[in-house]
Amino acid sequence: MCQTINTTLANNCGWASCGEWCLTRTTGFCPQIHATVRRNGTDIVFENCTNFSSISCPQVNVASLKKYNCNNGSECSVLSGVFNCSLGHCVNISELMLCHHKPDGIVVDSEKDNMKLNGFFSCQNSRCTKIKSRFNCDRYCPNIATSDVNVFLMQDDDVITAKCERGLALNKANGNLLGVRLTTPEEFWDDRNGSIIASCLVVNKEANEVRTQDCVNGTLLKEIPVPEPSINFTSFLNIYEKSLQYPVDPTNVYVPEQRSLTIYNSSRLYINYEGCVNTLKGECKDFLATHGRDGDNQTAQSRYPCYYIKNNSLLVVARFDLNKTRRELLIAIIVPSGSFVISLTTLVIITRSVQVGDDAKMRCRYCVDKQEVEGEDEGLIEATPSSSQGQANENEIKSMAL
Repeated sequence: MCQTINTTLANNCGWASCGEWCLTRTTGFCPQIHATVRRNGTDIVFENCTNFSSISCPQVNVASLKKYNCNNGSECSVLSGVFNCSLGHCVNISELMLCHHKPDGIVVDSEKDNMKLNGFFSCQNSRCTKIKSRFNCDRYCPNIATSDVNVFLMQDDDVITAKCERGLALNKANGNLLGVRLTTPEEFWDDRNGSIIASCLVVNKEANEVRTQDCVNGTLLKEIPVPEPSINFTSFLNIYEKSLQYPVDPTNVYVPEQRSLTIYNSSRLYINYEGCVNTLKGECKDFLATHGRDGDNQTAQSRYPCYYIKNNSLLVVARFDLNKTRRELLIAIIVPSGSFVISLTTLVIITRSVQVGDDAKMRCRYCVDKQEVEGEDEGLIEATPSSSQGQANENEIKSMAL
């Protein structure tokens, strides 16, 4: 399993995670993705569950925000919130995120000095104060239910909650070595242990069960107070951070810490072994959207199956089909070899069956005797009595002449 830790977009780069055309070097759109490589986590079945709830905390799409043109009359006379501006064109990022900031820069009148609006500003009506120091923003998220639940599962940017009696593990981890699949599920948690939090790749609800795949960083809330009946996403992450000191299994066999499973801390991620595709359908942009989330602004990191090389941490690939590779290898061997055998056989047959005569003509070696006989027969003239008599008369005339 791989998890993206850093994504950058470079204009000119020596390598790219995905290129749209394999015959030329990647230029322009050049995504570079680094990922951590680890073993799979624990597959879990939570039994006898009730009070299911699923809350989605989608990522912030800044492109969907309304843009204010402060160069156009009084359009920015009522600006309120945190704005990201460029030459008088501003977007209100506080519509999607709760920002913790301290305005400490110059004060700009958005109506009169609109061209000075460059950077981040905290605005109240038309008066905007520049934010010079770094600040953080939290995503707005619907309330996460905390009343009468004891299971909190994070899947991408969703939080699934439920009240369950016990949790059964279907496999156990073995550090950064290959884990073991259990023939009989083993109970590792029950409701007497308190609430559990884990991060999982897949979470499915089936009747009164919750089935998960690849769960890591399992923790217990213990005595950590949880506000009821609900909390926001930022508070939930703070509680989760505090709970990291109480792992579900200190031996890291069930729902282990991610760092205990790590094989390579950082490797280049390629879409395939060539690092390019030839579909010309914008496939690399889709790949960046699904594999390029690196956790900025408290978003979920992209998590996906990947293929790595033993004792080589340079690169990992997201797509690798062993059967396809074998098929292409067989084609690459059989087609040239077959063509060589056919060509060689044809050449030998032609060499053995064709010969060049003294007249520089090619003839079939196995037909040459018959052709020579026919040629000799064509040059012979049958002798007749009349021809013999004519020859005698000719000789007599020559004698008389003498």
